[in-house]
Amino acid sequence: MLTLGLDTTGKACSAALVDEGRIIAHASEPIGRGHAERLAPLVKDMIYHAGRNISDVSRVGVCTGPGSFTGQRVALSFAKGFALPRKLPVIGLSSLEIWARQADPEKRKLIVSVADVRRGELCWAAWKNGRLEIPPVTQKVDEAETLIDALTPDRVMRDQPISTVILAWLAQHETPQSAPALPLYSRGPDAKLPGGVTPPSAAQ
Repeated sequence: MLTLGLDTTGKACSAALVDEGRIIAHASEPIGRGHAERLAPLVKDMIYHAGRNISDVSRVGVCTGPGSFTGQRVALSFAKGFALPRKLPVIGLSSLEIWARQADPEKRKLIVSVADVRRGELCWAAWKNGRLEIPPVTQKVDEAETLIDALTPDRVMRDQPISTVILAWLAQHETPQSAPALPLYSRGPDAKLPGGVTPPSAAQ
């Protein structure tokens, strides 16, 4: 099962190609901006230099955030467009979940994953024995830190790099139903509709 992993939620534009037991290829460029222009050529070149064809890919895993609004949408849109012609499954995993599962592969611990989403706020979630215990929530730093400390987690994962290799491997064991490819926004949009109306913040 050849799986493509994608991440554009941070400053890097990253992709990986794995099967069930091997890393086939990996590419990452710390570009800061311009993910939309760079992702497709990066994926194409990575697959070509690995001696594979685009048609060899059987599923896609994508990081859903949190991150910049534009960055989150780039990889999600590309993943869905890439998968559409052959109706490939697209798996979405948040950076918080990727960090937690990376920290507790045996599913025996209480793990808290924390992302600094700026403006004095943290987006965090907790997993216990591999199961989501506290869904992602965005809170002021002091409030979040107090609640996290009270949980006495075995480990706290903070702002770790996203490994598209691990993302792709995790995606091999999920379905679009168990891990839908929907963006995880840390807060509502700043944009306003005409008349100052705030758009709905539901992930779409």
